[in-house]
Amino acid sequence: MAAPQAPTLSPALAQALSAVVSPGDDFLQDVRNRDELAGMLTHFDALGRGVAAAFNARDIEGGGWTHTIMPAYWGNVTVRHRDGMHFSFRHDGRTRKGAAGRRLTVETGYPHGYSGWRAEPITVSMDRAPDAIAADVLRRLMPAYKDTLREGLEEAYRSETRRRARIGLNRLIEKIVPGIHGISGDLPSDRPDRDTSFWPGRDHAPEGQLALPVGGRVTLSRDASEVEVRFCHVPPALALELLDYVRRRGVMAGQAVTPGSAPRVIAGELESRHPAGGTAQPGDGPLLADA
Repeated sequence: MAAPQAPTLSPALAQALSAVVSPGDDFLQDVRNRDELAGMLTHFDALGRGVAAAFNARDIEGGGWTHTIMPAYWGNVTVRHRDGMHFSFRHDGRTRKGAAGRRLTVETGYPHGYSGWRAEPITVSMDRAPDAIAADVLRRLMPAYKDTLREGLEEAYRSETRRRARIGLNRLIEKIVPGIHGISGDLPSDRPDRDTSFWPGRDHAPEGQLALPVGGRVTLSRDASEVEVRFCHVPPALALELLDYVRRRGVMAGQAVTPGSAPRVIAGELESRHPAGGTAQPGDGPLLADA
């Protein structure tokens, strides 16, 4: 006995499915068997396609608008510009009666991680023509969207600049400490922009892996302008050597004075290394006055 054939897709439904992002097999099967779901997809495909066409006809942001549909069991279409600006149209009120149940929520999209102020969503009737919906979005939502998106894009640029700085500094550190890795053992290639890395000491590294005599951790500031380094399992002799190296590189210190002749100083005040009228010596710098 021949196996039953899958229902033939109408041209409108086949076109709608071409706009769905990564539909699963179960979703595709339900689309073929459930007229209500198929009707929803074709409606929102026509909506997204029409709004994108209206934006392009008006040359909004130079054109380049397209639409995509998420594989959801309710109306959800996104109209997106090639540079990242996008609007999502969601059918949130489908359980409501009458016209209230035919409203769509329209929200704006921002760069990932942006947490600043966003343009307030609006609602529109899903039964209006796509061109009329597009005009409503441009009038009621686009001005506030542009104002807030500018801040989001600037923050995204700053974030990406910091991320690239961390990647560059992490690569330099990896050359010096080949055994370094991210949190939970992540390989450097898995998280090149990580802000915290660890390396095992000689007594704690897996057999066969390269390790330093001591273990430790290095933490980068967000823009990689500062680094915090912590050592652990440090032998006393090596600790003294490290401290002496730091001392020779120059550190802040207090000023020694003769008892009874101490000048009035303010704790934390920077003072010259040489007395008034004296001659500065090469390498001299300011001192931090003690309390």
